Amino acid sequence: MAHVNQFVNDLDELFRKRTYWLRSKIGLKIPGQPPKITKIFIDKGILNLQERASYALANKLAKTEFKKYTHKKKAWHVKGHGVDEKKKVFEKWFIKEFPNLKSCVYVFWKNKKCIYVGRTGGGGSRPSSHFIKFWFKDVNRIDIFLSISASQTPKLECLAIHHFEPVRNKKKSATKKWTKECPLCALHKNIEKELRKIFKLR
Repeated sequence: MAHVNQFVNDLDELFRKRTYWLRSKIGLKIPGQPPKITKIFIDKGILNLQERASYALANKLAKTEFKKYTHKKKAWHVKGHGVDEKKKVFEKWFIKEFPNLKSCVYVFWKNKKCIYVGRTGGGGSRPSSHFIKFWFKDVNRIDIFLSISASQTPKLECLAIHHFEPVRNKKKSATKKWTKECPLCALHKNIEKELRKIFKLR
């Protein structure tokens, strides 16, 4: 609820700054210097509100969508010495747990800190391909979420990135025309669209 209240407060503050000139013209005395309404100002306001929306909704949306569109979750605790042995142990475990895998999201953890989020439409070789990366030495657990449909997987991956905030993901989830859109990304687009209209510059 705190993030929702902060979103509303930030939106109200943005509106007050945008309408400063109008309120001052009718004689309202407003302390301080008049704000400069520029493209940078609007862009910063949009980004801030998108972040507030993420903080407010990411957890709820992720829980709801994962409950609907995944039907199995398994955790693998990193075992073995050296990259080759760890890959071998992991891929053997993966085949045993997911013999008929079609699509899944995987999440790498260091205790409670999310390191990386990814997805695959094949076997365990995709998650294990990250074992050679320098940051993998910090990973001690991998969560696998089996998706009910390949079309849902990019959306689930994107929501996991929003919710878990992995430190090693550089880009948002890639999507294709036939895949489902992340509801939080859709909200971000609508926030930007509405604010561009409300705070349109002359």
